[in-house]
Amino acid sequence: MASDVKIGLLVPGGFGGTPPSMAEFNSFFRRADELGYDSLWVIDRLFHNINIIDPMTLMACAAAVTDRIRLGTSVLLFVMRNPALVAKTISTIDYLSGGRVTLGISLGGRDNEYEPMGVDVKRRVSRFTEGLEAMRRLWNEDGVTHHGRFFDMDNVTVNPKPVQKPGIPVIFGGTAEGVFKRTGELADGWVSGGTGNAEGYGQALEKIRGYAQAAGRDPASLDSAKLMYCYVDDDRERAKSELENFTHAYYGPQYDVENNCAYGTGEQCAEVIQRYIDNGAKTIILGPTWPDNSQIERIWNEIVPRLR
Repeated sequence: MASDVKIGLLVPGGFGGTPPSMAEFNSFFRRADELGYDSLWVIDRLFHNINIIDPMTLMACAAAVTDRIRLGTSVLLFVMRNPALVAKTISTIDYLSGGRVTLGISLGGRDNEYEPMGVDVKRRVSRFTEGLEAMRRLWNEDGVTHHGRFFDMDNVTVNPKPVQKPGIPVIFGGTAEGVFKRTGELADGWVSGGTGNAEGYGQALEKIRGYAQAAGRDPASLDSAKLMYCYVDDDRERAKSELENFTHAYYGPQYDVENNCAYGTGEQCAEVIQRYIDNGAKTIILGPTWPDNSQIERIWNEIVPRLR
C-alpha cells in the first residue's frame, strides 16, 4: 500500500444469535494486532432486539490482550451518559492501554433510546457540547467545578488522567450540517458511518474543513475516517449474502448492502474502498461480520496491498 492511509477494523458487536465467546474475541484482537492493523473500533447501542456487546467493556478486553493497536469507539452515544463517567472509564482504558484510545462520540441514538435515559431529545445538542467541555476539563484538571444547564460538579477530580496529552483524541460521528460545523469547531476528526457514497463523503469533508478554517483551526490537522462493512470472498453473491444477514439484523431489511459495503474479491473490495481514500479518507474502518481471523487475514492480504 503506497498511501499513508490507516486501516482499522470494526469489531463485530451486534449478533442476531449467540455472541462470540471471550476466547474468539481475544483471538481476533491478537491477530489484528499481529497483522499490523492500525486500530480496532467498537459500536454502541443501548437498546436493541439483538445482542449488542457493551463497547467500553469490549475495548477493555482488547486492551488487555494487545500491545500496539489503537482502540476507538465508532461511535459512543455520548448524550446518553454522564460525562464524568465517560471521562473516568475512557481515561482508565487509555491508562491501561498505554495511551491508545480514540473516543468517537455522537448525539445518539434512535428515538426510543432517549427517554429511558432521561434525555430530552430537543436539548441533546446543548447537552452534548456541555458534556464534552466537562469531560475534557476532567481529563486535564483537578478540582473541577462546573455548573451548567445539565451537569453540576463541585471540586471533583478524575484519576488516572489519560496518558495522551492534552487528552484523548475526540472525533464526531453523524451526517447533519450541525455535526459538520461542530466537528470543524470542536473535534479532532470526523467518522462517517456505514451508509453514503464516496462523492458525498468528500463534500462533507470540504464543509468540515471550511468550518474548521472559519474557527481559526488548521483543517489539515483533523482526522477523517470512513466505516464500511466488508467481506472478502471469490463468490461475490455469497459475500453479499453474508453482509445482508449481518447488517439486516442490526439496521433492518432496508439497509442497502450493494451501495454501502465492499464485498467480493480483494480487487472488487479495494476498488470501492479506494474511492473514499481518493475523496479524503485518512482512516478506513472495515467491518467483518464475525471475529473471524481468516476474514481479517484476507482483508489484510488481498485488499490492503491494492490500496494506493
